[in-house]
Amino acid sequence: MRRAGQSGLINMKNGTKNIRVESRLAELFTHLGLERAHFGVQNSAELDPIIAARPDLIASLAMAGPNRLQAEVIAPVADKLMLFYGDGGAGAGVVAAVLAEQPAIQSPIQSHCLANYTVLTWTDVLGERGGEIVPLWRDFLKGADDRKPATVLEPDNSEGEVAGITYRARGRGPALVLLPMLLSPSQWEPIVDALAEDYCVISLGGRYLGGVSFIDGRGRDPGYVRAVRSHVDEIEIKPGETILDVGCGPGTLDRWLARRTKGANPIRAVDVNSYFLREAAALAKVEGLDDIITFGHGNAEDLPFDDNSFDVVMSHTVMEECNAEKMLAQMIRVAKPGGRVAVMVRATDRRSLWNMPLDDAVREIVEAPVPSVGADGCADVSLYRRFAQSGLGDLRLFPTVMTITDPDSYNWRYYEPYIFSLLDEAGLANWRQAKAQAIADGSILMSRWAHCAVGTKVGTKEA
Repeated sequence: MRRAGQSGLINMKNGTKNIRVESRLAELFTHLGLERAHFGVQNSAELDPIIAARPDLIASLAMAGPNRLQAEVIAPVADKLMLFYGDGGAGAGVVAAVLAEQPAIQSPIQSHCLANYTVLTWTDVLGERGGEIVPLWRDFLKGADDRKPATVLEPDNSEGEVAGITYRARGRGPALVLLPMLLSPSQWEPIVDALAEDYCVISLGGRYLGGVSFIDGRGRDPGYVRAVRSHVDEIEIKPGETILDVGCGPGTLDRWLARRTKGANPIRAVDVNSYFLREAAALAKVEGLDDIITFGHGNAEDLPFDDNSFDVVMSHTVMEECNAEKMLAQMIRVAKPGGRVAVMVRATDRRSLWNMPLDDAVREIVEAPVPSVGADGCADVSLYRRFAQSGLGDLRLFPTVMTITDPDSYNWRYYEPYIFSLLDEAGLANWRQAKAQAIADGSILMSRWAHCAVGTKVGTKEA
């Protein structure tokens, strides 16, 4: 692997798997000949080290639907920053707080509020409001290029992979790099063609970026796997039984389950996110599991399968994002008589734990429940009532704890900026001191509750 020219961004631990994402990006930019580019992101976490080390690499930065934002981090590029945000959801308060700090940043931030629009982690921002965003973004890009242009590229319709990051280039002109969003079903795709009329749009992917990195990283943490295992153990999957995973994302748990069952159970996995499905199929192939797992498009509220199709129908941290009643009814419908239906949801009705020696006042703030749930979703103890009233039998209802132990992981780096947005300067100082102490004594971890339910579809099993 060729080392990128900016050696200050390289941080290797025990081989290529632990190369930091900013180093992977630096190597990709060197490969593409990018000395300066426009960027589009949802949150800036993956670019934060580059913003700090090489702000001149960034011709402009647009953030669509951010729910994480720190004034001190984006300060070096504040004069070339554009924010597209909703007036509802966690991002609304975060953006408002940063905009209020503009005098401290001493640089004007351009912004556009998407009126009457709530942005959650899984909101399809570009699919639903792209027509409003594109004209404003194009004007913003032109102004940035007039001041100091981005590198002009002409690799029309090329694609490849560098340092584990995949890229697809469309169009010709100043470089515009789009990093994956978190859970948005359409990602940037609804507006790429419009942007490619004037720019070389480079869409990035792979297991080290965005929602794939977030979910894969979480799925590798022993503390999270322990929570999932406790749920799956209650399903009591038998060799040969067919499994449906509803809302599979990048297939992290499907690959784990295929290995755990030693390939004895065919797995169907569906999601509404085409980007995740592409990445899931690619990762399953790399790991030699593509003959066990079949990925396809499917809406949890209207599953594309006949009644009584699967022995096991399961879902993990998806019911928060859709109509919970419709989803549960669909899962029961496609389960065979005698088959099991299993759901795990995040518990937004329970406090989290940050195992750090924090002051009581800071702990009270940072461990408060995070209201990350859709209007019709389920992320609380109502899961137990829903199962009890569903007609399912042999109910197994219980909470569990999901734990993250690596403060360098994408997951920790995703959660932490939200914490930063809640604290004042004294609180931030206490957080950093407590974190350093917990790392030093080896006890650092964060954990969040989850609610689990398993039930059996009443009826006679087919012979």
